[in-house]
Amino acid sequence: MIGRVGWVLTLVAVTLTVGAASSRATQPPDLLYVCVQDNAKVAVVDTVLKSVVRTVDFQALGFTATAKPHYVVVEPDGAFWYVSLIGANRVVKFDRQDRMVGHYEMETPGMLALAPGNRLVATRSMSAVNPPKRIAIIDRTSMKGEEVEILFARPHPMATTAAGYAYTGSLGVNQIASIALADLRVGITNLPGPIHSLVQFAVTPDGKTLVASTDATGYVLVFDISSPASPKLAKSIPVGAMAFDPAFTPDGKFVWVPVKATNQLIVLDTTTWAEVARVSDANLKQPQQIVFSSDGATAFVTNNNKMDHMADPAMAGHAMPEMDATGALVIVNTKTRMVEKAIPLGKNLTGMGIRAAR
Repeated sequence: MIGRVGWVLTLVAVTLTVGAASSRATQPPDLLYVCVQDNAKVAVVDTVLKSVVRTVDFQALGFTATAKPHYVVVEPDGAFWYVSLIGANRVVKFDRQDRMVGHYEMETPGMLALAPGNRLVATRSMSAVNPPKRIAIIDRTSMKGEEVEILFARPHPMATTAAGYAYTGSLGVNQIASIALADLRVGITNLPGPIHSLVQFAVTPDGKTLVASTDATGYVLVFDISSPASPKLAKSIPVGAMAFDPAFTPDGKFVWVPVKATNQLIVLDTTTWAEVARVSDANLKQPQQIVFSSDGATAFVTNNNKMDHMADPAMAGHAMPEMDATGALVIVNTKTRMVEKAIPLGKNLTGMGIRAAR
């Protein structure tokens, strides 16, 4: 009898082991959700195969052709993803099968960030000339939320930290705001110099440093946020006009910055904050956002390739294409810093999201 029980237990153990291995083997790869803003679509890209696996068409889901999907964030386990729809005035939640499971209504949503406590933080679109001076704090389960007064005009960039703070800044004045998510207390930091027009923020993996890209002045601003309620400007690095969404490599050693005025990707060493490389390629046409693969070996870059990129005074004087053209998702080898591939996806590629780091 004991022998029979032992045999059964061994069989069960083997079955469970094989099942677990099979589950790991069939685990879906990291998927990249890319906004094709002017076509009202999101392209879903397999980051291993580096190819499109499917497309989410918002017109087929009942939205108008001007829904304008702009930015995406993805849960760490990949179970849900969220997209801001500028033209539909909604932040929409999808499950892994791309089924709509909830939404939050707000005027002209822009950038998004996942935050501790199962929250999602949303700002306003860059194309909105006079949006509310508020950001939204949304419960990711219920998709209900509230809006918090920020006190300055046109809050656009967004980053959050594990310490429980959110940061935004203004496109119109030289101010950034720190928001303590525990009590929603807002602190304002004034910045020196001409109007920078703050585009987007990124935080180092250790949560101690925040960088901001600026459109009008073309800087990367480095802030010490070791005291999270009081960011301190530590360094200003010129990179070129229309500096857009900065991104840290997974190891935190470098920050990459797309610069639209020169159609380049600037690489900064985070130890010295020196510029160590400029990536140039004919496929880079108004690069907007960079996302890295989880191993840091590959950078994915969206490109606008758009005649009139944004309804924003800061864009005046910058060279634009003579007409709107197809934008590509450009794939860069981070070791060689050479472009490996360009995938044409549609008109005006803007934000994108991949599974958030745990």
